[in-house]
Amino acid sequence: MPFKDEAKRLVMQKKYSRRWYEKNRREIIKKAARQKDKSRAEWVAYKSKQRCSHCRKKHPAIIDFHHVIKEGKRSVNRLALKQSNVTEAIKEAEEKCIPLCSNCHRILHWNETRKAMRVRRKKRGDSPDIS
Repeated sequence: MPFKDEAKRLVMQKKYSRRWYEKNRREIIKKAARQKDKSRAEWVAYKSKQRCSHCRKKHPAIIDFHHVIKEGKRSVNRLALKQSNVTEAIKEAEEKCIPLCSNCHRILHWNETRKAMRVRRKKRGDSPDIS
């Protein structure tokens, strides 16, 4: 029987939902684990097909994605693994990123940082650094 009083309906719905969850908890947890495993497998399969754009190494454990287009930047790993949205992560990676191995990715960011520091020093008129 539906409740006319909205507050009472919400209280009853909350009680029902809690009881239903307690009754089905194990199945819900198993289903979530299966979905997470499926997403992880899809993401690893996608990363397995990628190569580093600089050194051409190919292994899913070392592939990172460097955002070439910074606008609307989202972490592709977080999308794929934490939010289980692999298709969105793949779309983001293909549209805005280049695959790099971990070392090349770090070197690229190191060089970008050093270049930015040199530009700032030049604008301020400071002496150039040694590196």
